[in-house]
Formats: sequence, structure tokens, C-alpha cells
Amino acid sequence: MNCIGQTTQLPNYSCTENNASIQFTLSSSAHSAWNPTSSCSLQQCNTSLNGNNNCLSSSTPCFDYRTINNISYCAPGILCSILERCNNITQTCSSNNSVCVVNSCCSPQAVCLPFLATYMCKTGWFSTGNMTSGRYWHTASVLSNGKVLVTGGYYGSASNSAELYDPSTGIWTTTGNMIITRSGHTASILLNGKVLVTGGYNGSSYLNSAELYDPSTSTWTTTGIMTNARWFHTASVLSNRKVLVTGGYGNLNSAELYDPSTGTWTATGSMTTARVDHTASVLSNGKVLVTGGYYGSASNSAELYDPSTGIWTTTGNMIITRSGHTASILLNGKVLVTGGYNGSSYLNSAELYDPSTGIWIATGSMINARSAHTASVLSNGKVLVTDGGVNGSIALNSAELYDPSTSTWTTTSNLNNARYAHTASVLSNGKVLVTGGTPNGNIALNTAELY
Repeated sequence: MNCIGQTTQLPNYSCTENNASIQFTLSSSAHSAWNPTSSCSLQQCNTSLNGNNNCLSSSTPCFDYRTINNISYCAPGILCSILERCNNITQTCSSNNSVCVVNSCCSPQAVCLPFLATYMCKTGWFSTGNMTSGRYWHTASVLSNGKVLVTGGYYGSASNSAELYDPSTGIWTTTGNMIITRSGHTASILLNGKVLVTGGYNGSSYLNSAELYDPSTSTWTTTGIMTNARWFHTASVLSNRKVLVTGGYGNLNSAELYDPSTGTWTATGSMTTARVDHTASVLSNGKVLVTGGYYGSASNSAELYDPSTGIWTTTGNMIITRSGHTASILLNGKVLVTGGYNGSSYLNSAELYDPSTGIWIATGSMINARSAHTASVLSNGKVLVTDGGVNGSIALNSAELYDPSTSTWTTTSNLNNARYAHTASVLSNGKVLVTGGTPNGNIALNTAELY
């Protein structure tokens, strides 16, 4: 079979991956990839678990496309008619969203393969563009336009830099710097699309400052001063649009509210327990569940904030004391808490909170103990836990999945970098972007990867 100029009717083209189906409507034209046994020079991708650009599983064959620099990209066969042609002289594409490939069945004309097509045949972890700055104890926020805003963090000193990740290109670009350098701060996406950053540490003192990022102008403006300086606190966007900030170094049991309509801060009821490095989760009933944390020793206490009254009430204690843990709201409304540190050892235990009863029950233990890790609720309802530390100087590169339907954990492929104090963001395309972190407390990573 000679696939140069091959034509076929293919009105619907789909690729199913990670429980998400991507479908194209294409016209009859020549394919840019065809059967690997044909006269095309394309080779079907390796289906092993290791190595770059390998396709793991797909409902359709995926192929190894090569650029003029012999870089390999994994993508399904795509019709020539929908592809831009490369510049004959520079062998480049007009769009940063594509890469020029030469060994396709569209030859002898080199064509521009969209980066989005190269993602379709990949599962597991693969590298994406590096951040412009290494950082850990930073924040990452998925904006309404789908881009990810990363702010501040630590890399030898606290930073005020910010940058944006574009999932459509895998490229980072710098954006306006924050007014204040900070690490261990919070970032909250307000209902108007702006991002509120609060507190943190500038290398010499805890901060009570707050500022707003406007994605439409890429600029930062100050907004009110918190009643208390705080570091390693929490910030939660409530159903009434206000932002609840709790605890942290500087003022350990206090809480306060930010009103976006006025740009002002007001004190609200204090927590019953002082805490740092705790979690805060907005439940479906509008209340906020705060768990664990550290103040002299790790805590197993939990309490609820009622926005309608401004009052905190205790709820059932966790089974295990922990700080540096995660808390994830599952699709069934329950809260999954994982890992952390109890003051003497790192934890692999996990437990579930039921808001209807106020009771915690143990669930399956993680395969690895970890602290300062991340936990992301995926579109299929499972929870992806990544990396984390097992002591002050060793990071993991492992990841595992929790299945709420079976209460069990299974390993998934390892990340490319060991890291803790990193971020993980669920993108609008369902993939998870992991950024930065540190492998040992001394080095700040600028790498990023996608699951």
C-alpha cells in the first residue's frame, strides 16, 4: 500500500484516553500517518511503560513523528488537509502551538503537527515546558481562561515573580510581578476571576499584606491589610463570595474575612484550636471543615465554621494526629485526608469525614508515607496523590490513586522528578499539572510535568 496521497472517508475520528473521549470531524483527504507496515517511514510508538513519547493505550494506533532535529512526538494519524504547512525555508510553523514534522505521509511537504495532538496518545507522566524560575512553597491557580498562574515561592530567597502556563502550548510566560515577595502564602480565585494572594513570609517577617491579580491586565494591586500577619495559613472562598483566612504562624487561632466588594478585612470568630500547616475544606453545605495542623504538637482535632453565624464548633476528631497532610472533597461529599506528619513519623494512613454524621472512619492506607504532598480529585472521581517528603531532606517521585468505590490505593507511573512543597493543578482538559518543589530543601525545581 502506498499512502502518499492516500484518500479515505473518515467523517469521525476519536481517541479515548483516561475516560475522556476526543472526537474530530474530518473531511476526506490524505492521512499524515497510516498503517506502520505500509511504505510510510513512520514507526508505530513503543507501548512499553518506559521511555519518552511512548503511547500506552488508545483505541487507535499512534505513531512516532520526527522533526527535522530528530525529536520524536507521539500522535495519532491526522488528515493532511487540516494541517498547516511548514515554512519551506525556515522549517518552522507560524503558530507556537505546533511543531514542524518531516516524516509524515504528507511528504514531501513538511507539516505542522499541533501539540494538542501529541498529547492524545500519552498516558502517565510526561514533561512539559519548564518554568522561568525554580520555586517551592509557591501557589498555582487555574484561571477562567484555562491558564495557570504561579506566584512567589522560595529559591534561595522569597520571590515576587509570577508566570503563566498555557496548556495549549506547554509554554510558560512571565506576567506582572507581585508587589511583595512571599512564600508559604495562599492564592484564591475569586468569582470575578481575579486572584487574591494573602500573607506569607518575605525572608525576615510574616506578612499581613494582600494583593489582587487581574488576568485582563496582568497587573497586581494591593487590597486591604489583614488584621493579622500569617504564614502557612489557609484561605477558602465561601458561597457568599467572601474569603475566610485561618490560623498560620503569626496568629494561630484567629480567623478573618475578606470582602471582594469592598476590599476590606474584618475579624470573625476564632478557632477553638491554634493551628499551622492545617487544611480547610468548603463543604457542600457551605460550612468550612478545618483539620489537624501543628501548634507545639500535631493535632487530630477538627472544627466547623458556619459563615451564617461566624462561629466555630468542634466536630469529630480525626483518628490520627497530623500536619502537612491533604484534604480532598470527594464527589460524594465526604472528605479524604491523607498522610502528613504526627510529630515523630511520616504517615501513610488515610481517613474519611462524613459531614452528615461528623464522624471519621479509616480507609485504605497509601502505599507510601508522605508529607507536603498534593492530592487532586480527578474527573473520574479518583484522587491522585503525588510526591511529598519522607523526612526533611528526602523527596519521593511516586504517585498513587485512591478509588472511593473500593477504598483502595494503586500505584501509577512515577513522576520524572522527586519533589515536595510543589503544586498540582487539575486543568480544564482533565490533565494534572505539577510544578516546582524541592527534592531536598536546598534546590528549587523549575520543572513541570503533566499526568
